[in-house]
Formats: sequence, C-alpha cells, structure tokens
Amino acid sequence: MPLKPVSVSQLNSYIRRILATDPILMNLSVKGEISNLTKHSAGHWYFTLKDETSRISCFLPRERVQTLRYDISEGMEVVLYGSVSVYERGGSYSVYVRDLDVQGEGSLKIAFENLRKKLEAEGLFDPALKRTIPAFPKRIGVLTSPTGAAVHDVITTVKRRNPLVNVLVYPCLVQGDGAAASIAEGLSEMNRLFPDLDVIIAGRGGGSAEDLWSFNEEIVARAIRASKIPVISAVGHEVDVTIADYAADLRGATPTAAAELAVPHMAALIDTLSFYTPERLYANLKSGFENYGLKLQRLKESADGSIHSLLQQAESRLSQLKTDADLSNPKNVLQRGYAMVQGEDGSWIESAGRLQPGQPLTLQFADGTALVTVREVNAHERKEN
Repeated sequence: MPLKPVSVSQLNSYIRRILATDPILMNLSVKGEISNLTKHSAGHWYFTLKDETSRISCFLPRERVQTLRYDISEGMEVVLYGSVSVYERGGSYSVYVRDLDVQGEGSLKIAFENLRKKLEAEGLFDPALKRTIPAFPKRIGVLTSPTGAAVHDVITTVKRRNPLVNVLVYPCLVQGDGAAASIAEGLSEMNRLFPDLDVIIAGRGGGSAEDLWSFNEEIVARAIRASKIPVISAVGHEVDVTIADYAADLRGATPTAAAELAVPHMAALIDTLSFYTPERLYANLKSGFENYGLKLQRLKESADGSIHSLLQQAESRLSQLKTDADLSNPKNVLQRGYAMVQGEDGSWIESAGRLQPGQPLTLQFADGTALVTVREVNAHERKEN
C-alpha cells in the first residue's frame, strides 16, 4: 500500500534532516577542480566543484572567506572540508564549505600569484616602505620554531661572526594549521615586548611548498609591514621565494644567509679599523679641509657676484626714484615759470571757481612771493574724466 502523499516542502525538509544526521555527510572532505567561481558583493563565494564526470555546487560563507588561507581561482585543484545541505526552497543540495586546501604544485603557484598581485597592487611591497637594517646591531630577535634547524643555524652564524651580539629566540609555529597566525602574533609581540631589538630574523628551514606555505599567507605579510623593527626573511632554501620575502625589508636566501646579512663579521671590522692609521686619518682630514676650502672659495665668489648684481639693481632703482621725486617736486615746477596761488587762510587755490573779486591772494614764485587782489573771475566749467 503506497504511503500517504507528502508536499514538496515536506520532502525537501525530510531530505535535509536525513543529510543532517549522516555522520559522513556532516563532516566530509571532497576533492575536485573549481569552476564557475562567483564572489558575491555580500562577501559569500559560490562555485562548482567538478571532476571528469560529475559536479556539485558549493557555498563558502563570508566569515569563512575572511579566514581563507588561499585566494582561490578558476581551475585550481582543492580539497574541501564541510557538510552537505539542502536548499529547501529550490530542492538543490550543495556543499557548505568550512575550509579548503589547495592541491598540486600548479594550483599553489596560482594561489601564490593571486596574493602577490593583490598585495603588490596595494603598495605593500613598495621599496619606499623598506626599513634600513642597522649596520652594527647589538640585539637580534629570531622568530622561528625553537626545535628546528633554522634557529641553530642563525645562532651559530651570529656568534661566529660577532660573539658580542645578543640573540633573542621567540618561538612560533612554522608549519600546519595556525602557523601563519602564530608567526603574525609573534612579530606583534616581539615589537611590544622587546622594542629595543635592532632587527628580527623570521623564517624556517627547508621543506615542501606546502610546508613553507604559512609564509605565503596574507596575515604574515601584513604583520611584517606593520613591524616597527626591521625584518629579514629567512625561509627555506635559495630557490624558495615566499610572500614574506616580498614584504620583508631584506631577504635572506637561507637562515644562515639572513644571519650573515644581519651581523657584520668582527674580523672584517677589525681589518677595516686597522686600515685607518693615524697617518691615513690625518691625510683624509687634511684632504677634507682642502675640499671644504675650495667649496667655500666658490661660494664666496658666487656670493660676491650676487651681491654686486643686487647693488647695481638697487642703484638703478634709487636713480629712478630720484628722477620721479624731482619731477613731482613743486619747487622744481616753479623753476619752469609756474606760480602757486595761496589764499588768506594759507590754503592752496587750485581752481578759479574758488575765487571772488576783491579777494587778496599770495602768489608763490620760485624766487619769492607777490601779494595781489582779484579784480575779475572768469571760471570755466570742469569736465569730468
């Protein structure tokens, strides 16, 4: 006897509950190739995972995207970790992704280039941001695994080159889950707890591309650039180039090479100092004074020429001002046969319209004055300009 019919909603809800109770489907890992990748404006990512004959829809929520170790793209081989769920309204099922790993050397290179281009576009690798490594450090910090070969190589190299340099080892994870966060936190803590460090060497010994991947993560690159203490990267072997190398102030091809870059050899310093005998120092000092003397002579000659030019310009300007003053001097005007008219109250009369018959006036000439009386006034109307 057939079962009682159920609605589509009831069927989809039942399937969802079945899937939610299956221990395999709720905690599975599945591998395949990414295609149809869509990065939604809300921060979620949708894509299809496929193999040679089949495919399945996948959903990566925003909060998981933000903690993703790899910047995925089309064609990458990955292993997904998550659970299978049903979208009841549409009747479709998909993988709800909690995390993923990139598989294969080709896919790792794609992830590497994606992140490198992203950070480079932000200016994170700008040479102008690089800090100068101190020439004569007194205290060096080493951020690495306390049990790896790298820490031994760095300490041995530093002490061999200059035993007076102090070395501080700050332990961190350098491989596996949580390694990138451990490295980033270590850099931050070393800056906070030991601000007197002259330089930090951050790295690890050799390994596979997957082993070194923590130094290719964005959180590590940003922590290196945020450090106030100069950072020398020291990851793997000479052929291993990581995102940390791009972000660091200086790259050491190996941990040993990083230690050599950080600390000058004491024997070389002694040889350099021995070269500077009192006679050489005196000769260099004398030569320096002679060079400064020549520079001062050239500066004096240049200054003399500039001062002479300025004086000529000033004399020319003063001559012009004198000419202008002479032309505008009333006494000089009177020398040319003109006279100035002054009323009884001492004011100067500049218009016939101010005169009246019988008004006494004083005429001012260049060589004296004359008292006159107005007999008649013929004033002309002034035209406005």
